[in-house]
Parts: sequence; C-alpha cells; structure tokens
Amino acid sequence: MALFKEVVKLISKTFTVDEYFREIEVETERTIFADKQSVSQSEFFAAGQSGLKAQYRFTVRLSEYKGENELLFDGKRYAIYRTFEKGEDIELYCELRVGV
Repeated sequence: MALFKEVVKLISKTFTVDEYFREIEVETERTIFADKQSVSQSEFFAAGQSGLKAQYRFTVRLSEYKGENELLFDGKRYAIYRTFEKGEDIELYCELRVGV
C-alpha cells in the first residue's frame, strides 16, 4: 500500500509565441504527494539496455497525473521514461537528468 509521504513536483512543458514569433518553452510545476521506491533489479537492467539509468519508481494517484514527462524530487530533476497504471494509482519510472 502506497504511503504518499514524499513531496514531488510534476513538470509540464508548453510552448507559446513571443512578439517576435519565436517559440518560447514555458514550464509549469504542480506539487503532489508520492510514494518513492527504488526500481527493481530487473527494471534497472532492462532500462540500462535502452541506455537509461533507472533511479526511482514514484507511485501517485492516477487522477493527479496529467502526462508530465519530468518531476522534481529532493532538489533533483528526473525524467519519467515509463508509466504503469495500477488501479487508482500510477507508477512513474524515473531516471536522473544530468546537466539540465
């Protein structure tokens, strides 16, 4: 059972056009609660075969997840590379973003 005691920020990106008709990326953050766990050994190796460095699996309420591709946790940015729905929850599999 998920405890949802960790605070994460889900990051969504949209694009807008400025007065010079240049596309500008705009990030929006939403704060929600999550349950953090390490990824399994099999997940770690499967992700590694695809060139990913799996770090954590965050479980959040399905109703709170809006398809974001990144999240912030403990001051670090993570890319969400895979999701898995489990009833009323969804698991977000993440890798650490380096140099972002």
